[in-house]
Amino acid sequence: METRTWIVLADATSARLYAPGRPHRDWALVAELQHPEGRARDSDLVTDKPGRVKQSKGYRSAMEPPTPPKKVEVKKFARRLAAALEGLLKDAYERLILVAPPGFLGVLRGELGDRVRGRIAALVDKDYLHLDQRQARERLEAQLHAT
Repeated sequence: METRTWIVLADATSARLYAPGRPHRDWALVAELQHPEGRARDSDLVTDKPGRVKQSKGYRSAMEPPTPPKKVEVKKFARRLAAALEGLLKDAYERLILVAPPGFLGVLRGELGDRVRGRIAALVDKDYLHLDQRQARERLEAQLHAT
């Protein structure tokens, strides 16, 4: 019996999960997640101006938010994708290949649970999400055979 492998192409704003067929064949799209907030500007993500702090000589300066809003959205999406992979774990896939830009891949790995981490067969720090499926498949196959 063949091992069920899924391929995840992701970035900070969207993800596509594929179940590949035979080599050099199209992949079947299993799920797609979107997070448009990841594309928004910081000013669109906060609802108010930053608070003010009175300093010793009567000057008031703006307080910085503890974490930039964009980073908060990236982490939210990574958490959502990790939860989806955890929820689909049972009887859906045995191996997982994660493909994402380095910055998002690191955030996503930090959000994955132990059960999902245990099924990771390969990590590819590339942005293939913007490619059509044929190009992504060819590049990923070349990348995996090179390692």
